[in-house]
Amino acid sequence: MLETVWQSVELKVVNRIKVLLMKTYSDEILSSYAPRLQKLVRGYSRHLPDYIRDSECDDLGTVAQLELMESFKVWLPSRCLDFWTLANARIIGALKDHIRFISKGEENRLYDWITDSAHVYMEVADRADFQHSIDTGIQLNQVMSVLTDREKSVVVSHSKDDLTFKEIGTQIGVSESQVSRIYKRSLEKIKRHMDFTAS
Repeated sequence: MLETVWQSVELKVVNRIKVLLMKTYSDEILSSYAPRLQKLVRGYSRHLPDYIRDSECDDLGTVAQLELMESFKVWLPSRCLDFWTLANARIIGALKDHIRFISKGEENRLYDWITDSAHVYMEVADRADFQHSIDTGIQLNQVMSVLTDREKSVVVSHSKDDLTFKEIGTQIGVSESQVSRIYKRSLEKIKRHMDFTAS
């Protein structure tokens, strides 16, 4: 009986509490999450081309703060106890949307390809000419071309989206150990290709 009553009023009660917290403690909320937001924005923006990162870094920080507060508005502790898990996913989505918006329409696919490629490339190489490779796209195109769609999906999911091999396995319907083998084989293919093109 009590549980039924609570379910009928939970949303109203939680929303009232959140409104009160946001009105009274919004600065404190932003301040307490500032280090995480800075780390998230830094990590996301370091894979962007220089001309985008240099002009949009401050805006990305603002987008992250706004989306943190928007995430707080929709957060329900009974459905997702860890607020940052929800906020993190939504903030990354908001950062991508911002870059897509400033990149205008058809360039969205190019941007997605660049960021996916950058994460794969960073997984296998730490080279001084990395930024130039992103800007030209030539080497990245060659690197990505050696992977099958499945291999690319596994590598991007692990290196860019931070999914575990177990989570990836659940998504594509194979075991954790199979995902690990696909991942290692993919990196070996990329390394061999990079070594071949460098020689």
